[in-house]
Amino acid sequence: MSTIPSWVWLVVVGAGALLGLALVGTRRARPRVETVADALSRAGIDVTDLRAVAEPTTDRAVFVGETADGFVRVAALGADGVSRFAARLSRFVVYRHASPPVGPRARHQIEREAAVERAAGTAGAPVPAVVAVHTEGVLAFVVERVPRGRLLARVDSEQLDDARLADVWRALLAVHAAGVVHGKLDAHHIVISAAGQPAILGFEAASFATGSRPRDADAAQLLAALAARVGPDRALRSALAALGAERLGRVLPFLQPALVSGWTHDAFGGRDAADAGLARLRAEGARLLGVEPPELQRIYRVHPRHVVMTVSALVAVATLVGKIGDPGAVWHDVRHADWLLVLLAFVLAMVTDAVFGLTFLANVPDPIPVWPSIELQVAMAFSNLAIPVAADAAIQVRFLQRNGLDLASATAAGGVLSAVSEIAVQVLVFVVALTLAPDRLDFGHIDARRLEIIVAIVILAVGVAAAVLFGVRALRRVVLPPLRRAGRTLGTALRSPTRLLVMLTGNVAAQLLTAGALLACLSAFGHGISLWSVLAINIGVSLVASIVPVPGGGTAVSVLGLAGMFTAIGVPRAASAAAVLTYQIVHGYLPAIPGWFATNDLLRKQLL
Repeated sequence: MSTIPSWVWLVVVGAGALLGLALVGTRRARPRVETVADALSRAGIDVTDLRAVAEPTTDRAVFVGETADGFVRVAALGADGVSRFAARLSRFVVYRHASPPVGPRARHQIEREAAVERAAGTAGAPVPAVVAVHTEGVLAFVVERVPRGRLLARVDSEQLDDARLADVWRALLAVHAAGVVHGKLDAHHIVISAAGQPAILGFEAASFATGSRPRDADAAQLLAALAARVGPDRALRSALAALGAERLGRVLPFLQPALVSGWTHDAFGGRDAADAGLARLRAEGARLLGVEPPELQRIYRVHPRHVVMTVSALVAVATLVGKIGDPGAVWHDVRHADWLLVLLAFVLAMVTDAVFGLTFLANVPDPIPVWPSIELQVAMAFSNLAIPVAADAAIQVRFLQRNGLDLASATAAGGVLSAVSEIAVQVLVFVVALTLAPDRLDFGHIDARRLEIIVAIVILAVGVAAAVLFGVRALRRVVLPPLRRAGRTLGTALRSPTRLLVMLTGNVAAQLLTAGALLACLSAFGHGISLWSVLAINIGVSLVASIVPVPGGGTAVSVLGLAGMFTAIGVPRAASAAAVLTYQIVHGYLPAIPGWFATNDLLRKQLL
């Protein structure tokens, strides 16, 4: 097994660095309090007791302090304008409601924020008054006079009576009446003054807009934030009173996780809880209006999931082309094949997915629908192309979580039990097939020299993890309860004779179908060998190929290993290579086409 080329690490690390730069920026984007204090002093702005505050932002530092005229808020941007510009540009490209970037320099952003905020304030909206805008080198900041009070996120829900909620909605409507949309509204961007009046803060994502779509997105963000604070019933009633039935009906389709902020996710209790909370909010809103639950509004210009899937498809195609080599030579070898047998191999590959889908049901303690389970196995034909290591376990765990299992139980059933049962059956069938195969099979030509090292490292890592787990009491309290739930899930499956029988027979049938597909490809080129030999060769090579953690590496070992083994038992080299490449296409690549559609269907059904 070859080591990972240095250029692969370079690409991975470089891509990660660029992604982090675009999404998060660097420390240079968030100036320190001493830097801002010195700049304020040089600008002739006397601010005392300047201190940093934690705000829901990634590209700026926010401070509060005292002036002779009252309490002020200072939002400061430093260098690193490229990452800030890239983040805003990528958000504008992906999301329909996002405001466009205004320029790579800090002063461009600060001046835009101040202009939007002044416009809203001039129109009478309850927003901070802009005291000063200052630029000094790469540093730019805006000083705003804000009311003393508490953020809405820190106000007790008992104090948020109906009158206070109505005031919050009036504040948003006043901002919209000024032709401004906030773009990032949540409970951390609204302050309730000591007198009980709300003011809207933080216009870094704001823009001028007159259409209804961005305003409805703003209203959806506020509705979600209020629902997380006071519950869906009161939040919906306040929204209905402020917006009216018609506009509330337009707002409901915008209630989706991608639109609301991370702070609102946290207020609901996390991403999964936010998914459920927003779905409930849409359903109860529709019930309040007496209409059917709405379909989600499309908020993406370009969906990130589609970008990832497209890139993954390109990686898979590039891997295939790299393994085939000269298409003309391949065509010369395969043009005389029996294509009915090739079609049979493809049908057997698809039937194998259906069998794995039925077998997967035996791993799960609770009943789940049969067809989505089969769809899941078809979908993994696509995901495994670009992410050959642990992709199947990850997608199965996520599927089980969406079907109601907690993470520990889903990992036990979809990751551990599924993989262990399949490998155990593979080893058992391999031993039987190796015993019954009429051909003498020698797997010594497959490069597995590092297999022992990998096994030793895994055993050592498990031992160290167990020692740390049972040696640290605090860690034990956190980890052991999920492990117990996972153990109960495994025990439920292993104590059931019916489940064990389904796992055994299903995995045996899947191995036979896979070997049948490979044998059909060999027969398509006029060379048939024993099914037992094909079964032993396929399982042996697959087990070795599965430990290669490089995209395309497992395919390379599988192609070369299978072709070499078939040549060693008498199949001509050209026919062996053509048959194995054809098998890779019909068993590994063509199923990715229905796998693409199955993945999208499961995502549409919110099962992934």
